[in-house]
Amino acid sequence: MNKRGRPVDPDKQAEQKQRLLESARELLSEKSYRSITIRELGDRAGVNSAMVRYYFENKEGLFVALLDKMSAEHFSEVQSLAVSNDPIRGLIEKLLQILSENSGLARMIHDEVLSDDSPLQTAFIERFPTKMAQFLPLLVAKHCQIDDPQRAKYLAFSLMTLIIMPFVGEPVRKLAWHISDKELTDPRWANHVYSLFMYGCKQELN
Repeated sequence: MNKRGRPVDPDKQAEQKQRLLESARELLSEKSYRSITIRELGDRAGVNSAMVRYYFENKEGLFVALLDKMSAEHFSEVQSLAVSNDPIRGLIEKLLQILSENSGLARMIHDEVLSDDSPLQTAFIERFPTKMAQFLPLLVAKHCQIDDPQRAKYLAFSLMTLIIMPFVGEPVRKLAWHISDKELTDPRWANHVYSLFMYGCKQELN
């Protein structure tokens, strides 16, 4: 530990950074990004709140680092589905699982990505939607035998909308339609999304 209370042991630094990232993930599942304080992040991680600024410069830097971590973890999983027997079904199931297990992602989309004044809007779009916009149309074109790149892009965007909107529109889904979080993890929901999408693909081929 140096004179300013900062750990000099690389292993200790890595541990503290990981704990701060996990605290950010946990708090984001409980409340909005804007309402999370640096003190809360430090308390949840069990470290001095000054470590947020030491490792990440500020709260925004910590959450951008969290987006980097989640993007690296999840996008590699999604890409690996391209060589599976039914990549579209696998992708639907995987994305539903990711969104169900990381409720903070849907909260961030609702609160920050759809807000023009959010510092996290660009960071999120670069790490998730932009990557999917490059990957998914090619997968759709190959799997659904769509020769027109624009049609493949429209279909890919429609698929992402089918998957994401029930999570982003959680209040409407629960209060008006009475569809629970548990139902979104049921295989029947994945089958429903898959059937709708494949029907759309067939219509595009007609």
